[in-house]
Amino acid sequence: ALVEDAEAAMRVALENAGTSALAVAALHGGARVALALQERHPAVGGLCLVAPDVDPLSLVRLSCPLLVIVGAEDKRLPRAALAAAVAEAGGDLEVIDDAGATFHRNLPQVGRAAAAWLQRLSGG
Repeated sequence: ALVEDAEAAMRVALENAGTSALAVAALHGGARVALALQERHPAVGGLCLVAPDVDPLSLVRLSCPLLVIVGAEDKRLPRAALAAAVAEAGGDLEVIDDAGATFHRNLPQVGRAAAAWLQRLSGG
């Protein structure tokens, strides 16, 4: 049901923006929905996953630009496996210093990293 809701939101966003592609950002478990959405729809032109709660190997098969943002203190995923999967997908891994999975500290750095990635994605 969450993927269907995301598909409906995506259709509305595409129609309102008058574009054929969009970037999707997801937090924690929402990353699973974002990955399913990207798998079903070529209109997903980029994924930004913040503290994703997914198997790192699920990132390897991605065919769109990828940014993964994690806190340096987030120990939920093995960092080496995550870094290797992101690199294999051709994506970028941003590690936020002095932050955990919930970003109680340094949350503004998450926003700056995502904004810079979106700017690069849009050709800016």
